[in-house]
Amino acid sequence: MSSEQAPPSEQTRAAGLGDTAWRYLTSPVDPSDQALSRETLVGRARQAVLDLIDDEGLDAGDPLPSAGALAERFAVSKAVVREALSALDALGIVEISNGRAARVRPTDSSLVRFSLSRTIRTAPGEGFATLMDLRSPLEVRAAALAARRIGAAGPSADGAGALRRLLEEMGEALGDSEAYPRLDMRLHAEIARLADSPALHGVLDAVSAPLFRAMRELRVTREARGLVGAEHAEHVRIVEAILAGDEEAASAAMAEHMRAVEAVDRSPAAQGSSPGPA
Repeated sequence: MSSEQAPPSEQTRAAGLGDTAWRYLTSPVDPSDQALSRETLVGRARQAVLDLIDDEGLDAGDPLPSAGALAERFAVSKAVVREALSALDALGIVEISNGRAARVRPTDSSLVRFSLSRTIRTAPGEGFATLMDLRSPLEVRAAALAARRIGAAGPSADGAGALRRLLEEMGEALGDSEAYPRLDMRLHAEIARLADSPALHGVLDAVSAPLFRAMRELRVTREARGLVGAEHAEHVRIVEAILAGDEEAASAAMAEHMRAVEAVDRSPAAQGSSPGPA
């Protein structure tokens, strides 16, 4: 079959359209449709730009190809590309300056926070599960990394004292249903800091408001079932393992803590409430 006879999609690919744009711009359409709507084209171009940023590993400040180059790459008009870039600019993902190519903006933590909070809030009956899916693997990994750093630096390592003091404060505040959850969050944040885990820091910061509300709800469940204190024993095991520099024990203790939290959530007494991690 000659190039003139080849289907339009093959001609486009032959012209060098990237796989990312290909995936979004050549999906099957109903033969009865005369053309993709402008809104659809803009949406697909917007997604293709996002994929380009991700696939090519562009960082904050890196320039994107010119509107003309993007239009050719995505096989759309410059006007469509400009609309897509304007939408991404409004979302704080790229920055458009007169006379310069669009550039990638630094990550806006408020956008991450909004997105994750919304995901949790709009998952009926699964908000807690979504929260745990985000946290658990990162928390377990952070505990192991924190133990590794403490083990390498010794008991006087930066952060070791902060962990000890936090644990003492938590023991003193065990009967306070407001103070203990706040200290609980500080403890997990300190472990993430010790682990040098930006991912966990980001997740905890993004879900801090729903996480604290969930912690207080779970505290009510624990009080109703006479379980207050069990979570503190779990925290003690986690901190002791970290301070001992025992990666395996710290990881196992954190994993057990995460499982225990989920078990309280699944208990009959917890049904109907909006529980969360501790």
